[in-house]
Amino acid sequence: MKKKAKIAASILAMSVGIASLAACSSNNGNSEEASPSPSSSSPALNIVDGKIDHAVTITTVRGEDPTATFKNGENYSDNVHTRWARDTLGVDIKTLWTSPTGDGSYDTKLKLMLSSGDKLPDIFVSTQQETTSMFIESGKVMDVSEAFEKYASATWKAALAETPTAWQPFMKDGKKYAIPVIRQNMGTQSPLWIRQDWLTKLNLQAPTTLEELEKVMDAFVNQDPDGNGKKDTVALDFGMKDAFLGYPIGDTSWIFGMFGAIPERWYPGEDGKLQYGSIQPGIKNALTKLKEWKDKGYIATDIALHDFNKVAETVAAGKVGMLGGENWLMVYPGSLMLASNPTAMYVPYTLPTGEGGQKTLRTIGVPYTSAILISKDITDEALQAFFHYQNTLYTAFESDDPFLFKGFQEGYDYVIKDGKADMSEQDIPGGKAATMKYTLTGAASIYPSKTLATDIKIAKGEELTGSDLASMATTGIIGVDATNPLELITRQATLVAMEQTDSDVPEYFLGSSTDTMSSRNELLKKMQMDTFTNIIYGKASPDEFDSFVKKWKSSGGDDITKEVNEWYDSVKQ
Repeated sequence: MKKKAKIAASILAMSVGIASLAACSSNNGNSEEASPSPSSSSPALNIVDGKIDHAVTITTVRGEDPTATFKNGENYSDNVHTRWARDTLGVDIKTLWTSPTGDGSYDTKLKLMLSSGDKLPDIFVSTQQETTSMFIESGKVMDVSEAFEKYASATWKAALAETPTAWQPFMKDGKKYAIPVIRQNMGTQSPLWIRQDWLTKLNLQAPTTLEELEKVMDAFVNQDPDGNGKKDTVALDFGMKDAFLGYPIGDTSWIFGMFGAIPERWYPGEDGKLQYGSIQPGIKNALTKLKEWKDKGYIATDIALHDFNKVAETVAAGKVGMLGGENWLMVYPGSLMLASNPTAMYVPYTLPTGEGGQKTLRTIGVPYTSAILISKDITDEALQAFFHYQNTLYTAFESDDPFLFKGFQEGYDYVIKDGKADMSEQDIPGGKAATMKYTLTGAASIYPSKTLATDIKIAKGEELTGSDLASMATTGIIGVDATNPLELITRQATLVAMEQTDSDVPEYFLGSSTDTMSSRNELLKKMQMDTFTNIIYGKASPDEFDSFVKKWKSSGGDDITKEVNEWYDSVKQ
């Protein structure tokens, strides 16, 4: 029991952090003003053995990741990574200020920085689309198209070329005004996570159809799967407090997807034009089914109050039989459940087929986490230094040396024992610290296909080459951490998700809010939430959905649909 709790505690320290988060642009930043381009006459930096011959300063501001940890008296301004960048690359990263991301303070401070007319730092990251769009509209950030083409390495370019849609949110008039920080989004889709110990106890098989799903749900509610003699379990949990989509744990997309539609997402209809999922006919059938499940006690009576934190709480309490969620579900909140019940385990399964045997749809996450914005006033020397820094991180995908970055990772992400990375918490002096969170972007550099290929090999138990390990070097997780068995489950969940990639529905509208969205979206969102919730709770007939669709269209929805498709036509290849 103590061993399980210790594992859970170390896993929690590595759990995924999700950054949560109107000002007018000042007159001295005209959106029509052309951004400067890297001058063809600008001398290239003199780089000797990977280091600029004189240190070049890059100014930045930082959002404080709530999951980041520091030791040895370090902080965002001065740590093992910033010292490595200065001493090894000749890039001196000067942090002007930091602010928490978890409560939205960082995003608010970025907006205040813009509205006050303050001089922008050379390089900074924005995680919120609306804020990023404000900077783009201000004319204070540079068009990065030419700079990226001129200074980015072939490897960095190739990595971003695998996710071309990641550029779309940051484009205006055909120009690119921010560089996307890409991520590995394979694994952001939901498999069906099921309490395997409950299946085993009740002698059940994982469901493959909607009908089988309901039989398992009934057993999980009425056959005392936790063995405490009380009827206190729910078969299924999900989030719907503030929205029906967007919860990485407690995802609803697959539930609606069993009925052929996904709410709150824009995706192509049969005519190729983008349609809004919340008004599609299948939603009515899904809401009707959810009401039935609530009446039968399959879902919580207070389901309307469930958000990410509430879902995590019910999972930790050991009361939930099934749910959708990203590949890290067993890392968090699953580890909380293990801490009190070491025999409990969620196992990922493929999603059951939907109504009438149709293919079940589900969402997949966007391929980026944030945007790198560059001040139009940056010097060409600082601009080149930034690309030298980023290009160096991407050399991991050209190497067979997994210890390429041990200069800032050893003693933090791992220690080296017998030529291998030992990632055991107890073996690292002062404990683990994820140094990828110290980087200028606050994230590991990712090359999607190479990163995924290594994850697959680990999930299958295949031997890893030096190149495989090097492709993980920017994460600091070089190999399989034997002290963290849930890492393997995370990768196995990715394998399960990959079996149904034809079910994946990405978000096709990646632009900023349209004019009508800005003025009508809150009203339309409230109409939807009220209608959907009332149907699920039996306060309104399912036929109320038809009235909602008509009202949504006439209250600005049709105009939004037109504007969304105008944007889509402007960016699609």
